[in-house]
Amino acid sequence: MASITIPYAVADFIEMRERGFYYVDKTQYIAKLEDYKAPVFLRPRRFGKSLLVSTLACYYDRTKAHRFEELFGDTWIGNHPTKEHNRYMIIRYDFSAMVMSDHIQGLAQNFNDLNCGPVEVMVAHNRDLFGDFEFTNRGDASKMLEEVLTYARSHELPKVYILIDEYDNFTNQLLTAYNDPLYEEVTTNDSFLRTFFKVIKKGIGEGSIRTCFCTGVLPVTMDDLTSGYNIAEILTFEPNFLNMLGFTYEETETYLRYVLDKYSTGQDRFDEIWQLIVSNYDGYRFRPNGDRLFNATILTYFFKKFAANAGSIPDELVDENLRTDINWIRRLTLSLDNAKAMLDALIIDDELPYNFSDLSKKLDKQRVFDIRFYSIILFYWGVITLKDKYYMAFPDKIMRNILLA
Repeated sequence: MASITIPYAVADFIEMRERGFYYVDKTQYIAKLEDYKAPVFLRPRRFGKSLLVSTLACYYDRTKAHRFEELFGDTWIGNHPTKEHNRYMIIRYDFSAMVMSDHIQGLAQNFNDLNCGPVEVMVAHNRDLFGDFEFTNRGDASKMLEEVLTYARSHELPKVYILIDEYDNFTNQLLTAYNDPLYEEVTTNDSFLRTFFKVIKKGIGEGSIRTCFCTGVLPVTMDDLTSGYNIAEILTFEPNFLNMLGFTYEETETYLRYVLDKYSTGQDRFDEIWQLIVSNYDGYRFRPNGDRLFNATILTYFFKKFAANAGSIPDELVDENLRTDINWIRRLTLSLDNAKAMLDALIIDDELPYNFSDLSKKLDKQRVFDIRFYSIILFYWGVITLKDKYYMAFPDKIMRNILLA
């Protein structure tokens, strides 16, 4: 049997390329992102955000210039490289690894424990530029970042490119745990999180940071940070970026033909498997007139199981690990008057009304628990998606079954 080259749960771009995994090329969006200094891109969980972050890190890291052809040679960006490739020093944060606490001091300590490391790694990787530089503020993530930015600027070093994956992961956990007072402490005044983003804002303004690219699920935390990071550019609904994550019909068709040729009897089963995929996994839409998109991770799970079963359809069409976190739905439904009735109507009617203009409105904590924005939160979480300008609906049978379960 051929080795399985379906990259389920692979979020590292270098591993993807070194091991010869099937890669859906999205690198044309790299050039478009260069028009922004503080882009924020939101998509439901398991939509491929971490692989995008890893790809950007490889593309811009000056210490990986010698591997550019190896990693990107057969991609769109490899054939159309921008002038900025491999020009920057990379700091990559992952807030999904944050350890929770029930008080602000514990969260601050855990935040620093997690986020001092990425700055130290950047200095270590670029030691040829930093010489005998040593930190004087170890243990404080914001001060360490500020210190390294000051050194880079004063010594005219290359700019820093910052990547923050799952920027809102731990703040969302606070909300779903009903810890609203602690959430407000984290996002207001001079909290550790606001201070951290203020350092980034200052670095962008002074020119020591080229870009800070953030991924996440909800805009709530970013909106609640207010003046602490009022330079954020939300690209979630921008037409040029709608298909940056998730698989289009064309990409999915090509992927399926690859899987059939390598792990089944060939193209004679295309119509059968295609109908199964469309019926169960199709699809998300992020503007009323946007393309329908397959969730990349859920689809890749199916393809890997299909390959491992030598072309047999798997018994389970979705991994248990991918079942959406229903804590948000539970919190909203229990907190909002009439929310249960709306949820019941969604299950019965397969649609829920919404106002398209609400998608572009500020969505802070106060609006999260406003019944008028119930459908908007379910949309961001990936439970429902845009059907047209007036209604949202389940994206596929899989999500409907998850909610019913």
